[in-house]
Amino acid sequence: MIFIRGKKVLISLGGTFEPIDSVRGITNKSSGKMGLALAKQAYILGADVTLIAANVSVDISPLFNVIYVETSKQMADVIFDIVGNYDIFISTAAVSDFEIVDYKNKKIDSESSLSISLKPTLKIIRHIKEINPDIFLVGFKAEFNISREDIIYCARKQIKDAGTDIVVANDVSQKDCNFGSDKNEVLIIDDDVLSVPLASKDEIAKTIMNVISKRISCR
Repeated sequence: MIFIRGKKVLISLGGTFEPIDSVRGITNKSSGKMGLALAKQAYILGADVTLIAANVSVDISPLFNVIYVETSKQMADVIFDIVGNYDIFISTAAVSDFEIVDYKNKKIDSESSLSISLKPTLKIIRHIKEINPDIFLVGFKAEFNISREDIIYCARKQIKDAGTDIVVANDVSQKDCNFGSDKNEVLIIDDDVLSVPLASKDEIAKTIMNVISKRISCR
């Protein structure tokens, strides 16, 4: 793991929140547990770790430098501003794929019928290597109830589209692998596919950091 020591590591975690009005919004069930487990492991290995945290359900140690954000745009703005200064970016955050077209800066009357229009958010990960071509980029893909072959296909599509060096992918429909769980079962995908059986997120973080270290050593 000597190839992690001294590296500047940026990790995004949690789920973004896209406001509908001044009190309501759309979000997801991401807890931030996987991102925090990776941050702890990187810190143990001697990395300089910064976190960009959206909505999380975990307590983050004051040992970490943390930048808090809420929306996908806020997360994109912060990442694009600082990612050029990092050696490794691990994108565990569950960034909303959609945002509200017509945000209301007030509380919408609950007696009224309501329809909302959505538009796609910016795909943050696709722009990282435009800013920092030399960064080691780790993507995450959470899919739902699809085959192993389809998960691998989606991961490799991200590698092609975003230039990610590795993608950690999983099916959140599987038992004990849903958002917020303490365990997971993942595939770590690049040219090869490493299957990681059901384990604690701390154990999975160790495996992921081991893969990152080996890949960096081969550069």
